[in-house]
Amino acid sequence: MKRNKVIICLIITLIFIIGAQNFASGGAHTLKFPTEEVRAMWYMCSTQFQMVAPHIAQAERVRLCDCYVDHMRNTFTPKQVEALTPEQAKELGVKMNIICPTQQSFSFKGGT
Repeated sequence: MKRNKVIICLIITLIFIIGAQNFASGGAHTLKFPTEEVRAMWYMCSTQFQMVAPHIAQAERVRLCDCYVDHMRNTFTPKQVEALTPEQAKELGVKMNIICPTQQSFSFKGGT
């Protein structure tokens, strides 16, 4: 329970820092994906992992979905993602296993 609170606090802090950096640098105008689409991609990733691999720890699922979404945002435009065929999506899924490999379960040591 304490670990979950720490993870949530870290995620909220990171979101705040990234948002502040984008605002300060004017980066909000250069984003390819609207926030809602990023959230939707991340949510779909997380939901799919819960269904197909329920044994993966929540922290690992968060890390994997962050990696997946970051790769999608850096590699494709929103139109390219929407245009992916089922075959292309399947190929991309295989590549993502290499780009974002699973790691050992996250364990938080120390801290408050």
